[in-house]
Amino acid sequence: MKTKRISFYAGAALCFLLSFTSCLNDDPLVDWDAMIPVIELPYNSHNVSKTKVTPDENVTFDLLINYTIPDKKDSKTEIPVGLSVNEAGVETYNNANPNAGYELLPSSAYTLPAVVVIAPGTQLVEFPLEVNTSQLEPKKKYLLPVVISSVPSGYTVSGNFGHVYLRVDMN
Repeated sequence: MKTKRISFYAGAALCFLLSFTSCLNDDPLVDWDAMIPVIELPYNSHNVSKTKVTPDENVTFDLLINYTIPDKKDSKTEIPVGLSVNEAGVETYNNANPNAGYELLPSSAYTLPAVVVIAPGTQLVEFPLEVNTSQLEPKKKYLLPVVISSVPSGYTVSGNFGHVYLRVDMN
């Protein structure tokens, strides 16, 4: 009988103590209201490649631009995202991959839009980038390092996913 009473009071005391932990007025660890949305090229890898391409075969890359936001319904305005080619990225890529031997994809072989717009109410835009391979030499490897070059104020470019390497390996 005495053990039941002690167990009852111990359980009641535990419930009493645990019920007050939810009443604390602590600051959250992450201030979600102060978060700046991040614009990114959301790929699992920084490389997207098309291999064994024949000279008369046009290649299409489906490019994606995403931005982080808790709920896409909160997006009320268009978000213009600037894109450009980072020519120095070819040397960076070749230095990181010693046997790569890529050269810059000629600008006459593709058309990259300078600005892509993420529409209100969405958080992702997808667009094709077509490469005309008729101008490319067989057996060569080409690289197009695409980077996010500009975003509106109030947004930031992802440090990890702000670029993607588009590779075309000719057959």
